[in-house]
Amino acid sequence: MKPTVLAAFVAGLTLVPDQAAAQSLPVISGSIEATTDHRRRGLSWSDGDPALDAYVEAPLIAGLEVNGRATTLRSSQRHDGADAVFDLGGKFSTGFGGITASAGATGHWFAGGASDLDYLELNAGVGALLGPAQLDVTADYAPDQDAIGGDNLYLRARGSVAVIGTPFTVAAHVGHSTGGSDDALRSARLRPTGDYTDWGAVVEYVVGPVIVGARYSGTSIDTDRPAPVLAEIDNSGDRLTAHVALVF
Repeated sequence: MKPTVLAAFVAGLTLVPDQAAAQSLPVISGSIEATTDHRRRGLSWSDGDPALDAYVEAPLIAGLEVNGRATTLRSSQRHDGADAVFDLGGKFSTGFGGITASAGATGHWFAGGASDLDYLELNAGVGALLGPAQLDVTADYAPDQDAIGGDNLYLRARGSVAVIGTPFTVAAHVGHSTGGSDDALRSARLRPTGDYTDWGAVVEYVVGPVIVGARYSGTSIDTDRPAPVLAEIDNSGDRLTAHVALVF
């Protein structure tokens, strides 16, 4: 074997492990978003003020992924003055016959609050792709915990579609929050005046990695009803917000 051929052969062997390692590395994806009000389940989590939100997810093995989110809360009354929340979770997904099912858990850790605010949720969902539309039904259950004054179950149905031939996507959802209460003050964080229904819609304009959009969210909560301070009742009703995001 000629020296030049031998050198090329050896170099090729040294590259194989590196290439295999590169192919085995998880493909990390996520987004960074600025919004005029960070809302979850129809409730403001950022005290009705603008907020920043960063999300990242990475697959580990087939069907299993981990994800994390960090959100500014602007000293939210709902979360007893917390400045930020960090959501860390894991999820296992599997598909069969065009249907995708998933199960996992998410921990919510709060920074800067005046009391114990952290809590855990169990997550499950079923989704299906029907032509250009994606339909999902999800359930999030937080077992009885002191930080939320009892337990909490959130059920949601959501549909989204990319408008063919345009850079627009639209989505809509309806959800319902229910649960038991051991502490009316604490349970007001997730259910300001008790069980309630929320709904919403979003329109987004997508150009490459940039998304610009608007969201509407509403709830069945009576915002004129007296409620504990953690209910943040003034930020629990209808709201139209705008957002811009960079995805990667």
